[in-house]
Amino acid sequence: MNGSTQFKQATWPQMLMAAAMSIAVNIYISYTGYINYYLTGVVGFSVVVAGSFVTVFRIWDAVTDVGMGMVVDRTNTRLGKFRPFMIAGGIGSFVSSHALIYLPPMISEGMLRKAAFILIYLLFVLMTTMQACALRASAQVLTNDPKQRATMGMLNGIALTLLYSGMPILVFSHIMPMTRGFNLEFFTTLLRYTSIISLVCIIMAILSFGRHDVKRSDNEAQPASSFNIKEALSVLVNNKQLLMLVLSARTDKLATTLQGNATIVVIIFAIVAGNSQLSSAANAYTMWPSVIMILLGVGALGRRFGAKRSLVVSSWGGLAVCVLSILLWIFGNPHSLAFPDYEGFHGWTFFTIAYLVLWCAMKGFGMVASNSLNPMLADVIDYEEYRGGKYLPGIIGALFNLADKIISSLGSTVIALLCAMIGFTSELPTVDTPYSVPLFAIGLLGMYGLSVIGLIINLICLRFYHLTPEKMAEICGTLAERKALGADRSSC
Repeated sequence: MNGSTQFKQATWPQMLMAAAMSIAVNIYISYTGYINYYLTGVVGFSVVVAGSFVTVFRIWDAVTDVGMGMVVDRTNTRLGKFRPFMIAGGIGSFVSSHALIYLPPMISEGMLRKAAFILIYLLFVLMTTMQACALRASAQVLTNDPKQRATMGMLNGIALTLLYSGMPILVFSHIMPMTRGFNLEFFTTLLRYTSIISLVCIIMAILSFGRHDVKRSDNEAQPASSFNIKEALSVLVNNKQLLMLVLSARTDKLATTLQGNATIVVIIFAIVAGNSQLSSAANAYTMWPSVIMILLGVGALGRRFGAKRSLVVSSWGGLAVCVLSILLWIFGNPHSLAFPDYEGFHGWTFFTIAYLVLWCAMKGFGMVASNSLNPMLADVIDYEEYRGGKYLPGIIGALFNLADKIISSLGSTVIALLCAMIGFTSELPTVDTPYSVPLFAIGLLGMYGLSVIGLIINLICLRFYHLTPEKMAEICGTLAERKALGADRSSC
């Protein structure tokens, strides 16, 4: 079977619009990264309870992912498997996110306000889960060409780089100076930007799925009607490639989550370096170099050698950069960090230049790694159909997200507990908190330390992941032959 008949292809506009799905989902995740300040400052939770709250409900989020995955795999409509949930989730996320921020302040302080927030948050999680169910399967739905899957990973990486570089600029250079803190005005203003951008991106993603997310014929592989949680877990155990991908990808997810945690950002830039706006400046200066690294990593390397090779190279690179960054902050002078057009700039310093180079490299390697995952997960979905005869994009994506959310949910709890251990029990550190060595240690641990551990585990797991481009060509050929055989039988 030759390449022209073996691989289904997506157009460039479809791949570009599908990348918007990453922004649609992750912009809400980025928004909730500031939610601890809302919980303590508006709703009335203590620091430790607020941190634990985020963890508990991220686990709830993971459970809804598995349930939604099972529903998606049983769905077969004229709009396909995913688009009905993308539409419902996009509208639902918009409505529930506004209720989450606007309704609690209307209720008198106390348990009733807290209970209302919890109930609305449950609904909000369900709505965002509906959106997310299509994200992990997008590369599998649109194409089975390894080169195009690498290209989609590259485009997702660029989209997320623009998002995660632009969000701190928006928050610390625009919204914070206007609202003067993480108050109710801050959250309503940020929500306005978040919800509008997400709705636009979800519409683009829905359009991109049009020709490929269609009703499947009876002869194509479908999950059994009795598919249940026990069988879902058996897929995780018996599909070794999925297991290795989950262990590889999720062990360093906690670390990367902490790097964007609002408290860690405040500690490193506002308390240690002395200027909270340095975070947005650093992201502005490193945005486009990071995009170039993604083009070279997931784009060039991934298209030629496969997503796994991109992930291995980026993990080694990220490990080296994290170690060098720790040494720079310990032995360098953080107070000399400054950028043109920002307060305190008196010329380029060694610390500023070294920090920019290392931060750019770390962001680049991190985005190359995270956006190699969607192409690899698409391969795992095809591998499960090849191995077990069932097409399970929903449940495999859900199992991946389950591990993702359980691990990443620990971030807020870890930070809350660490801060509570050094005396911050009623409120989190703010830009006005004085410097201390324990705070500096927490900042370094969150920004770099846990990344070192995660990347080491990541590299170990990748030694046992074997879905190379050559293996995927074999798998896709076999699946195409099965489909052709099924079509022949159905016409008899």
